[in-house]
Amino acid sequence: MAEDGQVLVNLGLIHRDNEFIPYWDVWLDWMRTQGWRRFAWYVWDQGPGMPGDWAGRFAPSFEFVFHFNRQARKPNKIVPCKHAGQDSHLRADGSSTAMRSKAGEVGGWTHAGQPTQETRIPDSVIRVMRHKGKIGKDIDHPAVFPVALPEFVIEAYSDKGDIVFEPFGGSGTTMLAAERAGRACRSVEIAPEYVDVAIKRFQQNYPGQPVTLVATGQLFEEVRRERLYLTEAAA
Repeated sequence: MAEDGQVLVNLGLIHRDNEFIPYWDVWLDWMRTQGWRRFAWYVWDQGPGMPGDWAGRFAPSFEFVFHFNRQARKPNKIVPCKHAGQDSHLRADGSSTAMRSKAGEVGGWTHAGQPTQETRIPDSVIRVMRHKGKIGKDIDHPAVFPVALPEFVIEAYSDKGDIVFEPFGGSGTTMLAAERAGRACRSVEIAPEYVDVAIKRFQQNYPGQPVTLVATGQLFEEVRRERLYLTEAAA
């Protein structure tokens, strides 16, 4: 991994015996033993709370995103500015939008007199709507997060052409996000059935791109037919 490589991990809440379980503590400590700093802790705002009865709790509408690194990297400015292009930092009534000091005085802007930039760095609350419905045609598989979530993070902490590593490939969500963002994805998944789902999903989104097995050079469809033949022959 690059020296300024960033590791971001999405984890949700788990409750047991009417308490939330801080299961991430052991994992966070282990990351430190491997030389990774607990650099930041973000919140993924999923939109309106999930419907249902939640045993006295508010309806869940967020998850966590833990951020580790060994070296800081400035995030890319990917969030559009509300007042982009305007050459004034004043409100409609003429008052300043600058921060007020402890003494009550309103300070000036570093870039006073210059147009407001087009984009800014993201907030520590990532506002991306949770995924709804199926993830593809004839694919009945849960997507833990929408493609827009890893796409947002990938665009913030990498540049076009960079390599993104996903150690838990699952249904291929991060792979799709990397493709949309113009990055290359290296993904690992130990469950063959999930690999099939990820490939099928990728093909539905990018039908013009061939998917091949590196070891043999075969197309995925050839491998699928071969496996099907072997399964039927063994039956």
